Amino acid sequence: MPIDNEVLQPMLDAVQDGNINILMGSGSSVPFLPTLGNIEELLTSLEKQPSLSDKKKKIIRVSLYKKYFDDVLAKNIEILKRSTAAKTISDNYEAFLKHLNKLLLARKSTVLAKQVNLFTTNVDIFLEKALEEARVEYNDGFSGRFDPIFNLSNFKKSAYKKSLHYDNKSEIPMFNLLKMHGSLVWQSEDDEQIKFSPSLELIRKLKEIKIPANAFVKDINERTTISELIEKASNASFHESLNAFMTTYDKLCIVNPTKEKFQMTLLNRAYYEILRLYSNELEKENTILFVMGFSFADEHIREITLRAANSNPTLKIYIFARQSSSVERFKKKFDYFKQVKYDNIQIVRPSQTDGGTEIEFGFKEINESIFEQLLKKTSSVQQIET
Repeated sequence: MPIDNEVLQPMLDAVQDGNINILMGSGSSVPFLPTLGNIEELLTSLEKQPSLSDKKKKIIRVSLYKKYFDDVLAKNIEILKRSTAAKTISDNYEAFLKHLNKLLLARKSTVLAKQVNLFTTNVDIFLEKALEEARVEYNDGFSGRFDPIFNLSNFKKSAYKKSLHYDNKSEIPMFNLLKMHGSLVWQSEDDEQIKFSPSLELIRKLKEIKIPANAFVKDINERTTISELIEKASNASFHESLNAFMTTYDKLCIVNPTKEKFQMTLLNRAYYEILRLYSNELEKENTILFVMGFSFADEHIREITLRAANSNPTLKIYIFARQSSSVERFKKKFDYFKQVKYDNIQIVRPSQTDGGTEIEFGFKEINESIFEQLLKKTSSVQQIET
C-alpha cells in the first residue's frame, strides 16, 4: 500500500526536526476490541426518560455497561496474558513503538529532546503491555515501586545513558504515555490518589458477578434504539446483582461512555490536566501530530486540536483515515474548508484498491506504509552521508 513520496518526505522532515505527538483512538485496537458504537448515545438518551422507574433505568443502564464490559473491558485479561487472539494487535503496537524508537535514535537534532508523547483515549492496556514488551523507556505518570502513585509532574523527564568505562553520555528515547480517558490499570479507593493496579483486580471482580439472564437486556447492537431497549427491559426483572455490578464498575478509573463522563472528581481533574498538556504540546513551534484510529467524537479534543492548528502555523497534523468515507467525515467535523486557516491538517488515505475492493488503512497498514517507510528513508539518508 504505497504512499506518495510527496506525503512521506514532509513527514520525515517534521519527524527529524519537530516535537512528535501521537493521538490514538479505539480504532487502533480493532478488531480484537470493537468500538463503542451507539452506547454513549443510548446512555445519554436513557437519562431523558422521566417516565421510567429507577429500577427499569438501572436494568437498561447495567445492560449497556455489561455489553461494554463483555465486549471491551473483560477482554483486557487476554491482553494481559498475551493470548493468541490478542497477539496480532499486540504485535502492531510493538512494531509501531519500535519504529518510533529507531526514528528517535536516528534524529540528528541535539536541541530537541528524544521524546514522543502518546496521547490516547483508549482505556485498554495494549499500549502499557507493548511498551513493556518492546523494551523501550517510557513514563506513564506513576512513580514508586511498591505503591506507585500517578502524578502529571512525573512526565517530561529525559533519560541519559553513560558508558561503563567512559564518560560518554547519550540521551535515550523516551515515550510519555498520557491516557486521556483513564486506564484499567488505574485504581482509586478514596478519590484522593490514582494508584497502579496491573493485575486488573476490578475487572476480575466484575467477571465474578453473575447477573441472571432475565435481569438484563441482551442482543444490543449499533441499530438498537432507546425505544427498543425500553420495550425489551419491560420483560426483565430487577435483581440485586445489578447493584453489585454498578457499585464495582463505578470504582474503575475510566471515563464513562456518556456525556456525563465522570464518576469521581479525581478522574475529572486528571482528564482536564492531560487535555491542558495536550493543548500546550500542540502550541509548541515545529510540532507534528499523527492521528490514528481516532474519530474526534470527543468534542473537547476536537476543539483543542482545531484551535491549535489555527493558532500555530508550524503545527503539522496527519490524520490517517481507515476508509474513503472517513475522509469526508473528518472534513465535516473540522468544517475543513471554512475553519482550517493554514492548511496544516492533512488527511492521509491511500487510493489503492485490491481487485475493486477498497483496502482498509488500519494500524498494520499505517505501520508498514508510513512508519516503516520513514525509517527506511532515514537509513538511506544516513548511508548516503557516510
